[in-house]
Amino acid sequence: MSDLALSGRQREARWVVLGLTAGSIFWVIIALTGVSALLDRHPWLSSSMRWAGSAYLIGYGIKLIRASRRPRMRETPRPAGDPSVRRGAFRSGIVTSVTNPKGAAFWTSAFATLMPPDAPNGFLLATTVLVGILSLAWHLGIVRVFGTRRLRAGYVRIEPLVDRVAGSALVLLGFQRIFSR
Repeated sequence: MSDLALSGRQREARWVVLGLTAGSIFWVIIALTGVSALLDRHPWLSSSMRWAGSAYLIGYGIKLIRASRRPRMRETPRPAGDPSVRRGAFRSGIVTSVTNPKGAAFWTSAFATLMPPDAPNGFLLATTVLVGILSLAWHLGIVRVFGTRRLRAGYVRIEPLVDRVAGSALVLLGFQRIFSR
């Protein structure tokens, strides 16, 4: 999404944002429907999710570190009015969000510890809507910020450093998750 904004493809990035938001809402609904209870009853499943999430973090971190060593080619904008571009961008956002184990881990643990067990349905619906609004606002803000020319120019200069630091942090976090239990 930020890569799309950095390459001047803000319209396409906004469609990715809609997909990411839909994915966040998916994880909230899954978490609110009791996945945490399922994970509590089946520790092997919880362990499997932790290992899968750790592997994802380590793999993605390594990918960022490797990418920091290569020059980035900025793509030219494609016609965002084309329905296939919009569908592809939305699909990219939702697939990224739904297959990201961090979403499952975060929402499941947050709601397992913070959500009252007897919360009324209206409260659960309001929580889901609020998460959707916050996700949409956050991601659109990122697109807006990375879409400004001045920031793009500055960020492109430090992007390899940012990728190395972020990649290293993700690798460390992945290993921390493996050895935390």
